[in-house]
Amino acid sequence: MDRRFQIAYDQTSAAWAAADHARAAALAGCPLTPDGVQVAYFGRPHLVPHGEGEVVNLATGKPAHASIAIVLWHYLLTADGTLPADRWLTFRELPDGLFYSQAFAGHAEGLLAERFGADAAGLHRAAASLGGERLTAAPGGGLAPPDAAYRFQAFPRLAMAVQLWEGDEEFPGRVQVLFDAHASHYLPTEDLSGVGDWLAHKLSHAG
Repeated sequence: MDRRFQIAYDQTSAAWAAADHARAAALAGCPLTPDGVQVAYFGRPHLVPHGEGEVVNLATGKPAHASIAIVLWHYLLTADGTLPADRWLTFRELPDGLFYSQAFAGHAEGLLAERFGADAAGLHRAAASLGGERLTAAPGGGLAPPDAAYRFQAFPRLAMAVQLWEGDEEFPGRVQVLFDAHASHYLPTEDLSGVGDWLAHKLSHAG
């Protein structure tokens, strides 16, 4: 395993092994089974086993990548049962979001703008392939209505949105990634940055 994940992986695995799994599953909105907790990550079912066993992608039957396992454990350990707010925040509006905002804008939003800045039709196709729900009104951000906007269910109680304003000869395209206003009740901001990067990567390669 990549050393940069090893310490976080070991610490989070141990924290999960010591947690109350039934309570965590209930607060996270996930089914509890005799083998562990089933967690949907962007619609992809995963099994987070009791104890310190490997997290498994149930669609492939293979162990999840360390980065995915860590974020699933963090989701279960952080979840407090707060209902979704059904309103959106930009990344910089999240707790400590300013600290990561420049990197997030370059990694996630920049990647999406580069790929789809002049191709709203491509974003429509990519979002549909990842189970995105088309939004007919701008989720937020104080800007003109976007040319494309989609909602994604990252976790059972954590939604995200992506909206695009196509560029032209005068202005480059712009993409904004948004998070449910109660996202911090389910993941730390550093993890939300990683989830946003994952979604941006998948969309950019799906389109």
